[in-house]
This record gives sequence, C-alpha cells and structure tokens, in this order.
Amino acid sequence: MFYGSDLHAEAAAALFSVIASCRLHRLDPFAYLEEVLRVLPHWPRHRYLELSPKHWSATRARLRPEELAAPLSEFEIPPEVPAPSDDARAAAE
Repeated sequence: MFYGSDLHAEAAAALFSVIASCRLHRLDPFAYLEEVLRVLPHWPRHRYLELSPKHWSATRARLRPEELAAPLSEFEIPPEVPAPSDDARAAAE
C-alpha cells in the first residue's frame, strides 16, 4: 500500500508470503531464510520445491549438520526422495 511502487509492493508481498508460510509450518523465518539462501546456490534447479517451507524440515534433516553449522560451506546434496505414486497415496487414505 505504501511501498513506493508496484514493484516494491510485489517484492514485499513475496517476502510476507514466505514469512507466513514459515510460521504455518512452525519454522523460524529468519533461520529458514539464512539456511535456504546458503543451500540454494548448490541445489539442483529441478528440486527447488524441496527447499520450500512445507518441505524444509524433511530436507534439512537429510543435510549434514556440520555443513549447516559452518558459516560458508559447500553442500553435499542428498539423493532425491521419490514422490509417492497415486496408488500409494490412495492406499494410505
């Protein structure tokens, strides 16, 4: 509403959306952004969804703790977890 331009308002809305999603999934928004922004340059582009707040806890658990603790570090990317098939989802319900 008072961001100076439509572009600034869109950027603020995107940031507010990330923060709200973090809170919805019980993540500290500042810790989430700090970790994801460090992992992002090393992460395969086709797997970016794993870095979303919804999936971050599971993805974070698969990363090496010493890499997350280091201020600057290369990251060993864990193998992709296959998505459950439609048959497996139907059986779970």
